[in-house]
Amino acid sequence: MPQRRGAPPISDAWALDCADTYARGVPHDRLERLRARTPVVWLDGRTAGRPGAWAVLRYADVHHALVHPELFSPQADGILHGPASDADAFRDDAGPGDAGPDDAHDAALIDMDPPARAMLARIPSREPVDFVGEVARDLPETLRNTLAGGLYALLRHPAEYVRLREERADDKLVDSAVEEMLRWWTPVLQVWRTVRRGTVIGGVPLLAGEQVTLWLVSANHDEEVYPEPGRFVADRFLQGAWPHLCFGFGRRACLGARLARVHLRAMLVALLERPGLPRPAGEPVPLRSSARHGFAHLPVRWSS
Repeated sequence: MPQRRGAPPISDAWALDCADTYARGVPHDRLERLRARTPVVWLDGRTAGRPGAWAVLRYADVHHALVHPELFSPQADGILHGPASDADAFRDDAGPGDAGPDDAHDAALIDMDPPARAMLARIPSREPVDFVGEVARDLPETLRNTLAGGLYALLRHPAEYVRLREERADDKLVDSAVEEMLRWWTPVLQVWRTVRRGTVIGGVPLLAGEQVTLWLVSANHDEEVYPEPGRFVADRFLQGAWPHLCFGFGRRACLGARLARVHLRAMLVALLERPGLPRPAGEPVPLRSSARHGFAHLPVRWSS
């Protein structure tokens, strides 16, 4: 077991805290190795300029921490799950210091019947456009990242897109696809908890007062729970899959979940109704962030 403070990072773990690691996307191969070897691992925090914390990576352990707030409580400076309003949900889910008040203010103003068709009308036929900077530019960042991730899932899995289009009248399949988009992408990579009293998780003893990061993106790609987790499978949640942990779990689950699902479903329906297909129009540019999962740029075009 690593020393709690001042220890050198272990194997692949050091890179999880480094924003540059995410310049090419989430390092799922690294997370997979860590889940198999050291699923609860100490991160000393030096690469992120913050105190050290235990990174919890497996689905079962992340789920355990989420459903036991009496042991793992949100930090005093940010309510990570179970906020008082949808507006607060988007401010707090990204973790300490990761989202500003503009996100919260904008989220409060979002129509729960989103104008998805009008948004997608900003994608011209055959001409490239930046989905992040031009199409979804008016949305708060967390929601913009969610929609961009959902679209990217379809761009990466065109056969599933075609299937969804052919079966778009099947509401249960569409709902499953929305859940799979959230699982596959996971717009908030990690959330923070404080250990309230001594406990054990993943075989590792934790001390009261220590910090824990629950890696939602790792839990949602745990191959012990989701076969072929790197594949977007539209009907996965019709096959009895365990609930994803994108919004936490239990009584402290994020109230912003409803807002995200409504917007993501509206976008998916609008995409499936529009003639033609969305296509990549260049290399996407991921955010350099170990907390938020999104794109700085996502160039797309519409083939008619």
